[in-house]
Parts: sequence; C-alpha cells; structure tokens
Amino acid sequence: MKRILIVDDNPLILQSLSDAFSGDYLVDVADSGEEGLTVLEQAASNGPVIDLIITDLNMPGIDGYELAHRVKEQNHLNRYIPVIMLTSMEITKEEARAHGCAAYIPKSDMKKVVSMTHILLPR
Repeated sequence: MKRILIVDDNPLILQSLSDAFSGDYLVDVADSGEEGLTVLEQAASNGPVIDLIITDLNMPGIDGYELAHRVKEQNHLNRYIPVIMLTSMEITKEEARAHGCAAYIPKSDMKKVVSMTHILLPR
C-alpha cells in the first residue's frame, strides 16, 4: 500500500485529508515542517518510504517551500517524492514548481487534492 505524508499546522485540514485517504493509502500526519522531516527520516530508515507529500505552504518554522526544498535537494532518498502544495495564498504553478512541487492546489479545492493524489499515486 502506498504511503502519504500530510503536513499542515491546521488540525482540521490534517483530519479531513487523513480521513479522505485512509481507506486507500497509509497516512502519516505532521503538524509542522520540522515534524514532517522527522517522519520522512524515520520512514527512510525503517520503511515503508513515503510515496507522496501534501503540505501547507504557510507554517511557522519550516514552511512548505522549505520542506519541499529539503526533500528534493538535501535527502537523496526522498528527492523523487512528489510534493503537492496547499495554500490559501495566491501563487502560480510556476512558482510552486520552481520550489520543487509537483502541483499547487488552493485549500478551498479539497476535491482537487484528492483527485490529484489519485493521479500521482494510482491505487
């Protein structure tokens, strides 16, 4: 079974996305970028590895861009994990991709998050 990491400082978002994916995927949640990196490190050493990351952009400490950057640049085991960026801010697809994200989706469109996940990680 494929494994998803959801990183968001909003507990309601974490719960709703976790509920949406728990039937089809193994789901890990983290309420900060720092915790997300810890989950990634543990998964890389203990398996199964993370297959997809869904992360919020605006978080205290390590934000979504920094998390995506660290996944892509600093940890060679994780650099091929697709990252979906969620945000309520106005950003462009080009800006998200420049930071290593496979997709950018507004938080207001949770149905698109689910459909994009199924595209990137077929069951």
